[in-house]
Amino acid sequence: MIKVLRVSAAAACVQILACGMAGAQAAPAEPRAQSLAPQPSPTHPEEVMGHPDPLALLEDDNPALAANKRLAFDMWRSIVNAGHVELADSMLQEGYIQHSPILPTGRAAFKAIFSAIPKREIPAVVSPALVTILAEGDLVVMALREEMPEPSGQGSYSTVHFNLFRVEDQRLAEHWHSVQEAPGANVLPPDKGGPQRVTGLSGPAQLALLQDGDATLAANKKLVFDAWRHIHDAGRTDLAGTYFSPGFINHDPTPEPRAGQPLEPYLRSPIVAMVAQGDLVVLVTGLEHPHPLRQGETYTTTWFDMFRIADGKIAEHWNCAVKPGTPQPKYGD
Repeated sequence: MIKVLRVSAAAACVQILACGMAGAQAAPAEPRAQSLAPQPSPTHPEEVMGHPDPLALLEDDNPALAANKRLAFDMWRSIVNAGHVELADSMLQEGYIQHSPILPTGRAAFKAIFSAIPKREIPAVVSPALVTILAEGDLVVMALREEMPEPSGQGSYSTVHFNLFRVEDQRLAEHWHSVQEAPGANVLPPDKGGPQRVTGLSGPAQLALLQDGDATLAANKKLVFDAWRHIHDAGRTDLAGTYFSPGFINHDPTPEPRAGQPLEPYLRSPIVAMVAQGDLVVLVTGLEHPHPLRQGETYTTTWFDMFRIADGKIAEHWNCAVKPGTPQPKYGD
């Protein structure tokens, strides 16, 4: 089991940067509606909590996965938290690909950005607090907790920020995160060293991402895939009981009813990755937005949903939403 603190919480997207900046298969059969289905959208989500023993989250029976988790964790605490950019040469590939809408790509650019962080002693654990970390293949997902100001200006609420890393030859080679901020005036386009576009699989190609050598993990991925195209994409809340546990915990601070849309055999959004380990599945999808400054152009962001599976149903869900009107830092201006 992947270790993550089981508490009811509000999920949202934490703003990154301490520096202030595959084969097709047949479409699945459709389940019948259950008239007494619970609604997977509680209106009063509670606090997100960091894990009480973050170092235990790095343990893994698979040495390669343990090493990948440790690499992402150590990079964050030593460079993002403590400003030791001299370690980037041993931790990041020179061509480090950055998919953040607000950050340039490349290891040299990464070092320039994080050189703004005052160098200090490297802490034992990352900050903000680690909620969980999981790995599959060459991918690592790290979820962090942080405070966001309430839109009213009174108080704060807890949020979750997701990071996805791809590891290549014992170095971080690629990064996506859940920041939804639009590019500023000084953010270069992709062909000039700016953030690279988020891409993913659409249509029948998505089914390849559901495959897994572990039958339980494959079933968990399939459960999430089917639940999301029914409940999220098509608004079929009458099917909630088919996919969600009666005591389902939703950490989304902005739950809203979905308008009915035609049901599709695949997700409407392109899937960047599906990472499953233990009882967790992280669904990573891409979003496209009109560019705020370059007329006729678009930019992309990455959206994260994380699910805990229990007894063959979804028992818990986190995502990277924030409450409407939450004050946001501005990057790249």
